[in-house]
Amino acid sequence: MFLSTFVFNYKDMTSIEQIVKIYAANIKRIRMEKGITQSAIADKVGITDKYISDIETGRKPCSLDTLVSISNALNIQPYELLMPSGEVVSYDSRKTKIIMKQLKDSFSEMIDSLSLFLEENK
Repeated sequence: MFLSTFVFNYKDMTSIEQIVKIYAANIKRIRMEKGITQSAIADKVGITDKYISDIETGRKPCSLDTLVSISNALNIQPYELLMPSGEVVSYDSRKTKIIMKQLKDSFSEMIDSLSLFLEENK
């Protein structure tokens, strides 16, 4: 099991409209960087060329299912479409170690409690 702590700075993300603008711009940017046409993305996702155009321009929002399908078609993780331009995902290994220790301790405690319960209720 892999658990990590990521830190995002979403200081300007206060509305659905902002989120739509962010993923619309990211879809277009990433698609163009990869040299993929709107038509190719639309075919992979199972939507029309017009709809992918409307998504990229922010004229129409898309469902989470469609967003995930688009990320798969672009061969990226869905969160990459939601990252504001210039934002970086940072990994904090110290926090991850702390979280992993807490999970391990909690899991061990839970197993001990379950074992005790089973022993008492034979």
